[in-house]
Amino acid sequence: MADLLCGERLGLDRLAEADPVFFRDFRVLDNLLDSEPRYIPRCNYFNEVQPDLKPFMRKVVSTWMMEVCEEERCEDQVFSTAVNLLDRFLCECRIDKSQLQMIACVCLLVASKMRQCHALTVGRLVYFTDNSVTPDEIRQFELVVLSRLKWDIATVTGFDYVDHVLERVTWSREQPLIRRHARTLVDLCYTEPALFRKSPALIASGCLVAAARGLKVGAASAASVCGLTRCRVEDVETAVVFIESLVEAQVPTTPRPPP
Repeated sequence: MADLLCGERLGLDRLAEADPVFFRDFRVLDNLLDSEPRYIPRCNYFNEVQPDLKPFMRKVVSTWMMEVCEEERCEDQVFSTAVNLLDRFLCECRIDKSQLQMIACVCLLVASKMRQCHALTVGRLVYFTDNSVTPDEIRQFELVVLSRLKWDIATVTGFDYVDHVLERVTWSREQPLIRRHARTLVDLCYTEPALFRKSPALIASGCLVAAARGLKVGAASAASVCGLTRCRVEDVETAVVFIESLVEAQVPTTPRPPP
């Protein structure tokens, strides 16, 4: 009877094992690179479409979106997808600043339906807004967002490149934490207004190089990543410097003891 005992732990979220064929086939990476231009926001909407919105407002709402995803334990792809949907929608439809959080809720809802098995519920999203948004508003604007984006919501984000690059660079074996650190940096980049029109491949490249250098992986080089992601080495190095400054800004400074 002991041989019949099942010791498998079942849960709601089960992740598939990495498919080596999928991640080693260059056609998949090439398709991502060929598709990404249509998912980059087409304009700087702060100047051209949204006179009521300021970059710091996007920073605040995107940080809130990330906190919601962390609280709800969403899969990693949900946050970056939701932010991309938000940015692209704001390029297409003028809103009042009082509607920004409501649109963010809609984008989180749509992204969770696309990127994970169990979508966020409207009720939970309303809860995270302290009831400043109603369920009816979210449901009504879900169709507005989808129609403005022409139902093209299978976005390419920086997250999508991480595993493809790590599968192909030799130095990724030196430090197993590179993947986790790079994904954390990708999320951080998607909260930054200064990066919202940068290509996903550039964001991923910068985060991978910054993560590897932060973990003291000696063999890591921007050139090895750029050869895969079609990015210029100079652009990636600039991105790395910016990402490292973001990380430094996140770390609280310890006050020096008085002399």
